[in-house]
Amino acid sequence: MGKIRCFQFAVMLSVLACAATLMATNRFEVSGRNIPQSTTGVEISIRADLDQDIYGFSVSLNFDPDDVTVTSVRLGSAVAPLEPEFSAGVLDNEAGQLSHGVVFALSEARINTKLESAEDLEVLVLVIDVGATPGTTTLDLVNGSAPGRLNVMTDGVGNSVSPAPTLVDGTINIIDLAPHMDSYLNNNGSSGTVFTIIGNNFDQPELTVKVCGNDAEHEVFANGQTLQVTAPRCPDKGPALLEVCTVRGCARDPLGFMYTVADTAPIITSVISNEGRAGSVFFTDVRNLSNPDTVTVKVCGTDATFSILPGGVTLRTLLINAPDCGTGGWATLEVCNEFGCDTVAEGFNYDIVGGRQVPGDCNSDGSLDLSDGVCLLSHLFLGAPVELPCDGAGETALNDFNGDANVDLSDGVGVLVYLFQGGPAHAEGTQCKVLVGCPNVCN
Repeated sequence: MGKIRCFQFAVMLSVLACAATLMATNRFEVSGRNIPQSTTGVEISIRADLDQDIYGFSVSLNFDPDDVTVTSVRLGSAVAPLEPEFSAGVLDNEAGQLSHGVVFALSEARINTKLESAEDLEVLVLVIDVGATPGTTTLDLVNGSAPGRLNVMTDGVGNSVSPAPTLVDGTINIIDLAPHMDSYLNNNGSSGTVFTIIGNNFDQPELTVKVCGNDAEHEVFANGQTLQVTAPRCPDKGPALLEVCTVRGCARDPLGFMYTVADTAPIITSVISNEGRAGSVFFTDVRNLSNPDTVTVKVCGTDATFSILPGGVTLRTLLINAPDCGTGGWATLEVCNEFGCDTVAEGFNYDIVGGRQVPGDCNSDGSLDLSDGVCLLSHLFLGAPVELPCDGAGETALNDFNGDANVDLSDGVGVLVYLFQGGPAHAEGTQCKVLVGCPNVCN
C-alpha cells in the first residue's frame, strides 16, 4: 500500500512539473536582427512572456551609441489596444540608455484594465538607426541603480510579479554590404576592353565604377557577385586605379586594370573664355595632340580655324576661332585626331545679337511671298522703303537671295522665280534663322 502511494505521489509531481514547463515564464526579450550597415528606421520588438496578468510594466535597456541610435519608442501590438493612461520614458542617445514605463489604468473607471497572461506579447517597439561599421552589438536589458531604470512587471495590487522577469538581450548584427573585389578576369588591355570583377555586394543602390579616374560602363550579374566593366579611356599606359562604390561604401584597387597601351585619342581637360559672338577667340586644353597634322576642331558641327600654342608635351592648348553657328546658346566642341575624338557639350556659348528671320523676307512680316519680291525691287528702284529691316551684315544676309554677296535686281527676280516658277530657294534656306542686326519676327 505504501509503495502504491509513493508511486501516485511521484506521478503527481511529474504531472505538476510538466504543467509548470507549459506555463509562460515571466520574461522580457529583445528581438535580434541582421541589419545592413547605415540603415535607418528599423523596428525592433520588445516582447514579453507572462505567467500571470499584469497591470503595468517598465523596460530599461542599454545600447552602444556608436552602433545604434534609437529614434523613437511606441507601444507594441499587444499593449496599444489597451490604451494605457500612462506611457512615458527617458531616451539618452549620448549615454546609450533607454527606460520606458507603462501603466494601463490611473482612473477608477479603468482600474481593471490589464495585460492578460500569455506568451510572446509585443509590448514595445523601438525604431533604430544603425551605423556604418559592420559588426555585432547588443541591446542589453538591465536593472540599473535608479528606480526608473528597472525591468518590472506589476500585479493588480502594485507588487512586482514573482518570479521576477528574466531578461533576454537582443543581438544586432550590422552586416557589411560595401562592395568587395576578390578576383578579376581579363583585366588588361586597351580602352574598350571588357573585363570581369568577381566579388560581392555589387547589387546595392547607386553603383558607380571608375577606372583611371573615368566613369566606366558596367553591368551586374549573378546576384551581385559578378561585375562586368568596359575599360574607359586612359591617357597613361600601366596600372590604373579601379574604384567600385555604392551607398554602402567603396572598394578600391590601384592595380585594378592594366592598360597595355595609352589611349591617344584627344582628351579635353578644360575650356577657357568660351563665350561671345561668332569670330571670338577661346582656348581649350587637350591631351594626346602629339601629331598636330592630324588634329581637327569643330564647334556646333562646323569646322573651326585653330592653332596649337607652343609648349607642353602631354597637355597642349588650342586657340580656336568660334565659327558662325547661326544660333545662340551652348554649342558642342569636338577635337579629333587619327585615333578618335572627344567632345564637350558646353563648348562655346554664343551670344548673338539679332533676331530670327525668314531669309528673303524683305518687309519683315514673318513670311516669304510676292510682297517681298515687290519690296526689294521697290527699294532698289523707287527708294521705298528707304531702309530695309536689318542693319549691317544682316541686311545683306536677309536679301541676298542668290548668295553672291550683293543685293541687286537679280535677288528681287530670284524671289519671284522661286515663288512662281519653282526656282532655287534663298541661299540661306527657307527656315527661320538668326540674323545679326535683324528684328525677331518668326519662330
